[in-house]
Amino acid sequence: MTTTAPATLEVDDVDLAYDVTGPAGAPLVVCLPGMGDLRSAYRHLVPLLVAQGLRVATADLPGHGDSGISPTPVGQEQIARAAVALVERLGGPAIVVGHSFTPDSALLATQLSPASIVGAVAIAPWATTPKQSGIMGAATRLVTRTPLLWSLFYRSLHNAPPADLADHRRRIVASLRRPHGTDALVAMGTGRTKDAVGARAAQVAPVVVVMGDADPDFTDPAAEAQHYADATRGEVVMIPGAGHYPHAERPGETAATVLGLARRVGWQLGERA
Repeated sequence: MTTTAPATLEVDDVDLAYDVTGPAGAPLVVCLPGMGDLRSAYRHLVPLLVAQGLRVATADLPGHGDSGISPTPVGQEQIARAAVALVERLGGPAIVVGHSFTPDSALLATQLSPASIVGAVAIAPWATTPKQSGIMGAATRLVTRTPLLWSLFYRSLHNAPPADLADHRRRIVASLRRPHGTDALVAMGTGRTKDAVGARAAQVAPVVVVMGDADPDFTDPAAEAQHYADATRGEVVMIPGAGHYPHAERPGETAATVLGLARRVGWQLGERA
C-alpha cells in the first residue's frame, strides 16, 4: 500500500490538506469527513479499498484538521468545490464519499464534474432538518464551541467504537483547540451552511446510502436512509450494529458497499502491483 506524503491544494483561499493511498493511475475514491471530524476518520476503510486496487484520497474539510481556516462560514457547496478540485488534481474517474454533513457535497460534486465524478456514497446522511428548541439550539452552540464537549458527543454517536477511538478523539480535540479551530464546526452546527440540499433533486449519477441500524443521531435510521435514497434515486445499505460512523465501526461492510458501487460504474477491481 503506497501512501503519498500529506499535501495541500488551495481551494477558495483555503489550503486543503489531503493524503492519497494506492496505486498510481487507479480509479479514485475521495472521502470527505463529517463536521468536526478529521480525514483519519477513514483510517480503517482506506486499506480495504486500496487492497482492491483503488486509490483513496482523504481530505480535511476547510477549517478542520491540517486544512486552513476558511475566511467564510464553511458550507456544503464549498466542500463540493474542494472535492472537484482534488479530483482534477489527482485525475479520475472518481467516486466521492460523504458523511453526515457532507453527502450533499458529494452529490453536488458529481453534478459539477459529471465526466470525472461518476458516483457518490452517502454515509449517515440527514434527509430531514431536525427542529431544535431554544434549549437545544443553545446546547448545540455550547457543544460546537467546546472541544471537550464535542469529543464526548462524538463518542456518544458510536454504537460499536473501534479500539483506537480515544486516540482519534484526542486528535480532534487538538485540532479544535487551534486558533479559530471551532469556527467551521460552529457554522455547520447552525444549519445555515447546508447550502447543497437542492443537489438531491438534480442527482443523476448513482448513489448508495449507507446507514448504521443503531445510529443514535436518528429516531428511525432506516426511514431516514430511505427518505434520502428516495430523493436521490439511490439504494440503501443498512449495516447491523453500527452507529453514526459505520466507516470506523464496521469498515468491512462499508468497504463492500463502496466496492459494489465501483463495480456498478464499471471499474475493474482486484489487487494491483
